[in-house]
Amino acid sequence: VPELVQKTFFMVFFSGAVLGDKVSKIATYFGATLYKYPSTALDHAAMTYEVHKRKAESAQVLEQSTAILRGALTSLAAAYGPWSYVVAREKMVYDALNKCEFDLKRAVFIAEGWVATDEYEALVTSLQSAAVAQGLDTRPIINLIQSKLTPPTYVPTNAFTSGFQALVNTYGTPRYREVNPGAFCCILFPYLFGIMFGDFGHGLLFAGFGYWLISKEKEWEGKDLGDMLEMVYGGRYICFLNGLFGAFVGLLYNEAFAFPMGFFGTSRWEGFEEEGLSGMTCEHLERCELSGPIYPVGIDPIWHVTENKITFFNSLKMKISIVVGVLQMSLGIYLSLLNHLEFKDVKKVLFQFIPEVTFFGGIFGYLVLTIFMKWSTDWSCPLDHAAAEAGLPAAEGGICQPAPSLLTLLINMFMSPTADITVPLYGIECFGGAGNPDCAGVAEAGYCVYPALAAACPVSCGAPVAAGDFVDLLRAATVDEHTGAMLSSEYKICISPLQSYIQLKLLLAAFVAVPILLLAIPLIEIYQHSGNKYDNLDEDDHEAEDDGHAFSAGDAFIHQGIHTIEFVLGGISNTASYLRLWALSLAHSQLAELFKDMILGAGLKSGIENPALAAVATFIAFSMWAIISLIVLMAMENLSSFLHALRLQWVEFQNKFYYGDGQKWSPFAFAAIGSGAED
Repeated sequence: VPELVQKTFFMVFFSGAVLGDKVSKIATYFGATLYKYPSTALDHAAMTYEVHKRKAESAQVLEQSTAILRGALTSLAAAYGPWSYVVAREKMVYDALNKCEFDLKRAVFIAEGWVATDEYEALVTSLQSAAVAQGLDTRPIINLIQSKLTPPTYVPTNAFTSGFQALVNTYGTPRYREVNPGAFCCILFPYLFGIMFGDFGHGLLFAGFGYWLISKEKEWEGKDLGDMLEMVYGGRYICFLNGLFGAFVGLLYNEAFAFPMGFFGTSRWEGFEEEGLSGMTCEHLERCELSGPIYPVGIDPIWHVTENKITFFNSLKMKISIVVGVLQMSLGIYLSLLNHLEFKDVKKVLFQFIPEVTFFGGIFGYLVLTIFMKWSTDWSCPLDHAAAEAGLPAAEGGICQPAPSLLTLLINMFMSPTADITVPLYGIECFGGAGNPDCAGVAEAGYCVYPALAAACPVSCGAPVAAGDFVDLLRAATVDEHTGAMLSSEYKICISPLQSYIQLKLLLAAFVAVPILLLAIPLIEIYQHSGNKYDNLDEDDHEAEDDGHAFSAGDAFIHQGIHTIEFVLGGISNTASYLRLWALSLAHSQLAELFKDMILGAGLKSGIENPALAAVATFIAFSMWAIISLIVLMAMENLSSFLHALRLQWVEFQNKFYYGDGQKWSPFAFAAIGSGAED
């Protein structure tokens, strides 16, 4: 289309030929276009007629040219697809031929390439059939050759696994015959997402969205959907499983759209009155007890309305994050064993895998064990004096010990490994107090070697004591038989020799594992290469070039040192990184509760007496709540949980066993034309 040019018309009146020449020269100099103006009306009419005639002829020529061009393009459009396919196919053929070697003497092409083992026989049959179909006298000769080159990686996928494998390939293509994280990503990734996104209602909505995308497979498959929709459609099974796991974890939280749900019945906690269980929930009562077995599945819904809700869920979700993180990273370490066995690398099995398991299991595996032990122990007191004085029944079955802080336990395990554990978790032995041995029992048991007990029982343990000093502090509480008043409080100390012994041995094992992990493999490699002063010559030198550089002891120590530092420090940082599961789960739950109370709750509790106005207010509040929940929780929180789960999958899990430096197998196939894979 010609570009329009803005012009200004002006007319100059003059008299005389000389002046006309001067005006013409000036106008031409400034780039003006001169038009002869007719001197008579007859000339003016003739010029007008000529202009209209030329315009009509130009319009007719333009119309005919447009019709011819439209016809040509219409006929070409029908053939454009086949032509494009033929050109792309010929381009692939010539590109493949350019990679072949041409034997001038025999006038044949020699090609070397990779083929999947399962498809080798099909390849031979296809080449033979093609030669027969073309009437060739010479049949293709196919030989299997031995090569030192690392083969490319071929990972068969289907509609379900392709999205998860794409997540792994974004990080890096698997090395040939190493463990493929894509197989584990199909479950572990949605599970991590579900922990952060855990809400039964939100999870079902997201799973429904994924199912809708899956239902569009026949309609959308192979079509150009645009970048954004194509990316979402490619992850349709990821969306579906993420939603299902989010609903599953929400079922365990017994929470849907931030509403506590009794999916498996009402709360098992009931309030106490003077005569016993009141049959009422203990939401507003001072004392609560279990009315029977614990809640069958998930969290008792009463915890969603208690005053210490945040404290309870903080502790629970934090521990869940640590447990899930340590278990997943332990899986990654054991998957590295499969890699070592596959590549027949015995030295890495003995001096890398075993030290890694020893270090990681001795510290973080022990932490997970203590979490389960703390959860499974009843720390309540079998005799509650305050409850007895108030006429209330006492708790039953507990060990009447303060629950230890696991963070303090882990810190003391490193900072004071030989110090007494006075708030033990297991193997508890108490001295002093009702029903426990006193200082004489300490001496008989030979526990005077423990500083805490020796300080409480100086006489029984044989320590020098000045006359008149208060000694042997361990005692039970004394009560006046007549008045029932407590005359003296008990003095009790609890220790755990078993816990001290186990923690010290685990700590020593972890510390010994570090220098083994750092030094053993480089020293073995130095010994292996010390006897080979000269490299053996290979006929296929061009293949041997890809094996790497010559061995260097310095490089071996640097490489193993980096791996050791990364593993040891990564064990701490990666475990802490899994706390993002706790943080995002708590954030999702609190945001959903905030929107429910401040927006939806305000509409439901508006206090408007007019039914029509109350209905309008409720509808507006519900609409605002639904829109904000959709934008913030279903979109923004969804994306945040997705990215954090992807980070845990890539960094914390895959770095334990996955190299991701393989080369993707790109076979010669005409089916790749038009899919973007032919490049």
